[in-house]
Amino acid sequence: MKNKFRLLIIIVSLVTAKTIAQPFVDIVNFSYQTFNTTYKYPISPYATIPAKNQTDNYFLNLFVPKEFKNGNTLLIRINSEIIKSSLTSAYDYWDTRQLASVSMPLGFQFVSKNKKWKTVTMVIPKIASDFRAPVNDKDFQLGGIVIENFQLKENIKIKAGLYYNNEAFGNFFIPLVGVDWKINKRIYLYGILPTNYKAEFNIIKNRLYTGLGFKSFTRSFRLSKENFNDYVRYDEEQIKLFVDYFVAKKILVYAEAGYTLGKSPIQYIYNTKEERYDSRYFNSQVYTSTEPYMIFNVGIAYRIRTDLEKKEEIK
Repeated sequence: MKNKFRLLIIIVSLVTAKTIAQPFVDIVNFSYQTFNTTYKYPISPYATIPAKNQTDNYFLNLFVPKEFKNGNTLLIRINSEIIKSSLTSAYDYWDTRQLASVSMPLGFQFVSKNKKWKTVTMVIPKIASDFRAPVNDKDFQLGGIVIENFQLKENIKIKAGLYYNNEAFGNFFIPLVGVDWKINKRIYLYGILPTNYKAEFNIIKNRLYTGLGFKSFTRSFRLSKENFNDYVRYDEEQIKLFVDYFVAKKILVYAEAGYTLGKSPIQYIYNTKEERYDSRYFNSQVYTSTEPYMIFNVGIAYRIRTDLEKKEEIK
């Protein structure tokens, strides 16, 4: 039974879930995010040397919804991420490490008869590792999400829910709450806190959008034996300006620039919440606390604006 369950998780984990918390649906979305920052690397209990860290993130997300006649929708999403971090010291020492994850959120959206209530439930199996050794049980994560949506008015929707994942550092719960408010034809506030929220302004009707966004995203990755079976925790908290432009009816290009309030990827000692901080292992300091930094993101998507189309058939 245990082996059958493990096989099921492997099969399902070829894909990830992200709850729709905005007035659009991305069927395909690819983006590249990067930042450069500095920190002081300890060479002894009494001395440090300056070092630089560059981290590049690559995201690819696929979404396959299946809507039924009663309005209920099957939700299948595949999310993947690659994080490449490079360290360069003042003595021209360098090292590069890579983390990756793949997940498949699988869920269902239930719609009430009067269409005012929508309930989204998802199970989220995931593999997150440095993939320097064969995948094992420690690389698997399993989570879920429940969100209740209520259409208060034609232009106002309120949301509340709960997210859970068994991260490498332990059980991780996030209460969720949000309000989508279309103030007028140009201004739209939407998202869900504390994970993602935007204030959007439509500059060119249905084509060019800009605004201010907030993003909070925590995830973890298990390291292999050569890295002491530690784990890396990545807490992103970003405030950023964004520009979205439809180059064709549903083909969108976008760019974001902002500042992070959170932490860069940090390595923690196996089965603890203690940061790996040992000058005997220089390469373990690729994932360490850094100075705050600017962050940039560009991407392309096949996007359907649900606020512009009364009903979009996606089958």
